[in-house]
Amino acid sequence: MEQIPLDEYIAGVETLVPLAQGDTGGARVAAQVLLSAYNGEDYQLNIVDLGLLDEKHYQAALAVIRGRTELRAEPHTLIFDGDKIFKTLWQDWKGYHVQRRSQLYE
Repeated sequence: MEQIPLDEYIAGVETLVPLAQGDTGGARVAAQVLLSAYNGEDYQLNIVDLGLLDEKHYQAALAVIRGRTELRAEPHTLIFDGDKIFKTLWQDWKGYHVQRRSQLYE
């Protein structure tokens, strides 16, 4: 398999960020993808949740997963103001941090 081009990875991040900044089921999935690519120790993606995304966002999620894995570039470094955006996502979705996630299902 050919390595994903950097521009496709960047486009994936840029597509998922606005969705993750919302409050829908898709936003939750986009945030999980982005935050797990940002710090997989603290945030982890439930891959079954990818089925909640429409085709555009599903393809973007796959691009982020591939880009992070194949290119080893952290997603926040690829976009303007990425540090600030990802710190805000971290705070907004702290309920999905691995230490708190089980509480969501109690």
